Amino acid sequence: MPVNYIPRVTQLDAVHLDSQVEELLKQSVYLATKFIEPRYLQLLLPEIELLIRTWIFRNSVCNKKSTFGQEMLSLKYKKDYFSTSKLYWYYGYTIGLKYLKERAIYSFTSNTNIQNIIHKLETFQMIGDILNFLRFIQSGKYPLLIDFILGLELTADKLTREDLTDFSWTRELLWHNFIELIGTSLALINIFGLRRRLSKVLKYVWWREHFRHVTKLSEVTMTMNTGCAFCSNKPVLPHTMGCSHIFCYYCLMANKMADPDFACPRCYYNGRDVVKFTMI
Repeated sequence: MPVNYIPRVTQLDAVHLDSQVEELLKQSVYLATKFIEPRYLQLLLPEIELLIRTWIFRNSVCNKKSTFGQEMLSLKYKKDYFSTSKLYWYYGYTIGLKYLKERAIYSFTSNTNIQNIIHKLETFQMIGDILNFLRFIQSGKYPLLIDFILGLELTADKLTREDLTDFSWTRELLWHNFIELIGTSLALINIFGLRRRLSKVLKYVWWREHFRHVTKLSEVTMTMNTGCAFCSNKPVLPHTMGCSHIFCYYCLMANKMADPDFACPRCYYNGRDVVKFTMI
């Protein structure tokens, strides 16, 4: 009799096992080729990983309709839901897209437009994975986004892990995935932009003090006690951006590159021009 209910923990465990199997094969290949000069091997890394993933796919999903991780836990996809066309789509999403991304990163490193497109596609994929994970926690079906898109359901004749009463182990695995979810979400947040928005909120809360600082800009002066407005250390290659405060060149430029609307953290002045400070 097929098992009607497959625990979420078991499905997530199968996903982690798949990742570990791939990493083990990669490490074995890299260990076998460690005596080859890196300059020759680095050029072919995307193709090597493509061959590894293709071999895994052919000997697992293609032939057995289950990944290695699922097979270890006695899980498999329902064959009635897994047509040949879905097999091609599964391969293209899980393997083809990874190869195209890695090859584009290696071949078009200096092409800003292509790198920006890749970054945006990765962001959309992360958002899709987060939404799918939240849906999976609620419904208990389709742990991967591609499973949900293609409608691939899991089944099992039996469960390898019969004892599911170890709540501490279950809680640890769920917390692990929850922490990964938080880390992925934080990666999508523009910390510099968020800090700037919070600074604007504080500016309006104490508007009188900030308004006085912004409207009455004094002449820029530098003494022995002057510190960088950002790091508070002695300014290295002192620069200004229109207000009366001095910055280290790297402090100012790094913040401007990360956030074009970066404002002075002391007076909240948003200067556009970065000028080298010269003592007269």
